Amino acid sequence: MKIDFEIAGVPARFVRNDWTGRAELVAGDETVCLQSPRELSTHFDVHTARVWRHRVGDHEVAIEVVRRRLFGGLRPMSFTVSVDGAVVAEATGK
Repeated sequence: MKIDFEIAGVPARFVRNDWTGRAELVAGDETVCLQSPRELSTHFDVHTARVWRHRVGDHEVAIEVVRRRLFGGLRPMSFTVSVDGAVVAEATGK
């Protein structure tokens, strides 16, 4: 899953590998790991929603992932990207 958006004119991208579960936020020259495949909660989690928050400069970026309860890792998930509380991108996929 790749979602392109902007943070105050700076190009940014959210990338999630559906095989490993690694999720990262790339903004300008900065790359931040939001979820590592080395963490157990990446592969086994009872919660159906997760929000990653990160500050980029003076802006708060929130990425919300919602999955289905039954076979959630095998089915498409909903992704919502917000910058300073305003939704800037939405996508569905793995």
